[in-house]
This record gives sequence, structure tokens and C-alpha cells, in this order.
Amino acid sequence: MTDTNHLSSPTGIPAAQQEQPIPRTPPAPQPGAPAGSAGRLGPVLVSNKSFVLTWLFALLLGIFAVDRFYLGKIGTGLLKLFTLGGLGVWVLVDLILVLTGTQRDKQGRMLAGYDQNKKIAWIVSAVVIALSMLISGVNAATNPQEATSSAVAPVATADSVETTEPKPVETTAPVEEAAPVEETQAPEPPTPAIPADFASALVKATSYSQNMHMSKTGLYGQLTSEYGERFSPEAAQYGVDNVQADWNANALAKAKSYQETMAMSPESIREQLTSEYGEQFTAEEADFAIQHLND
Repeated sequence: MTDTNHLSSPTGIPAAQQEQPIPRTPPAPQPGAPAGSAGRLGPVLVSNKSFVLTWLFALLLGIFAVDRFYLGKIGTGLLKLFTLGGLGVWVLVDLILVLTGTQRDKQGRMLAGYDQNKKIAWIVSAVVIALSMLISGVNAATNPQEATSSAVAPVATADSVETTEPKPVETTAPVEEAAPVEETQAPEPPTPAIPADFASALVKATSYSQNMHMSKTGLYGQLTSEYGERFSPEAAQYGVDNVQADWNANALAKAKSYQETMAMSPESIREQLTSEYGEQFTAEEADFAIQHLND
């Protein structure tokens, strides 16, 4: 019989002495890396910015761009603030980015606590959006309609007719009284019709003043901005001049919003109220807001 231990391989080395392949195990995934990324993408850097805070800011204060300011994205945060969250579209997009884990901080790092809190964030966001839609539908359904009532002329009855006795006929001819001379008045000139875009600008100005508590200068900028309402300067000026607004009250409402949501100091609030990159209130309106901040 032939000794199989001495059989040679094509390389000239006995088959029994050739090295056997060493099994290799895949490297363990790095902490913070997504599943299946170990050994390929490397570890994913985790930010010191909280996912929970970013999600709450995006859900509740997204129209003020608080979520982007928190992540350090000042440039896009200011653009989002001045456009009122892209008229709501940007707010929804940022909320979806946060919920799907796509949103990153300024350095491109993943938000801390996403995996642990993403389920509860999705559930709460869905409940809040559903409740908002339900409340809006109920308010629209219960809004009282203006009813027009037709005036009905009273019908004369027999009881309401006074019976009078016939008067004796006078024998003397009655003296004719001179008819009063009616004064002729010149007709009043017709009131000029308001152009449609002027009326629309006034409606928009009233809405922004009541809901967003904007300043007079900020309101004019929003009406004329190419990222806002894009009214003509004349229509925007008409809307600002004719809106029924208390600018001191608007400044106070903005100041209280900054104090409650961002815990800013009075001097920081004053600067934000008067800044040309902020609310653009006058110094007198900002002073009124600071004086009554704690009322």
C-alpha cells in the first residue's frame, strides 16, 4: 500500500504538511454603528445633541426654527424663521428627518438617544398630528354661519286701527301754508373701490398680526418678500397702514414667547426684538415689552 502521508502535491510539499485554511470570524460591530456596517463603514460618530430635545423642538417650535438653532445650523435656522417654517412645509420636512434618524448636527454626527426613543417619538408625533387635524375639523364644523333674516312688515289688525269721529266741516276756507323749501345738497362722490390685491394684503396683515404677533416693519417685509406673500409695495403698505394692531401688545407677546420657550434674559430679548435680523420692533415697543414682561 502506498503511504498517503508522503503523497506530494503539485507544489512539491506533502499534502499532510500543507497549511490548512484558518477560519476567520467577522469583526464585531463598533458601538454606535448601524447593523451590518461593521468592518465596512467604521464607527458612526454620536453627537452630544439629544434626539429627544431636537424632536420636541421640531414638533412644538419648528415654525421658530428652534430645532435648527439647537443643532448649530444658524444659517438655515434664520432662513426657516424668516419664512415661517417655509409656510409649514419646512417644519414637516424637518420633523420627518428627525423621526427617521436622518437629521444630523452641524458636524454631521448622529443624534444621541435615537434608537432608544424613536418608537415613542413616532407614536407621540402621530397622536399630536391626528389631534390637531381632528380639532381643526371640529372647529370648522361648529363655526357659526351668518344667518340673514328677512324683515317682515307688521300687518295692521283691526284692533290697532284707531276709530276717529268725523270732524265738523269748517265753513271758512283753510289758509294754504307755504311748502318748505328743500335744501339741495350736492351728491357725495362715490367711494373708490379697493383693488383686490390691496384687500388681500390687508387680510394677510391681520392674520399675521393676530397669530404671529409681528412688528409693523416685519409685517411689511413678510408681505413683500419673495419667500413670503410677494405683494406689491403699494398693496403691502396699504395692508400695514390699515391693519388693526397694537404693536406694543405684539412686542410683549413675542417677548413672553422668547422667555417661556428659550429662557432668554431681558436684555437678550430686547436685542432680539429690535434686531434687523430679528423681530424689528421699535425701541419704544421693545421697552414696553420688557417693562411688562412679568405682568
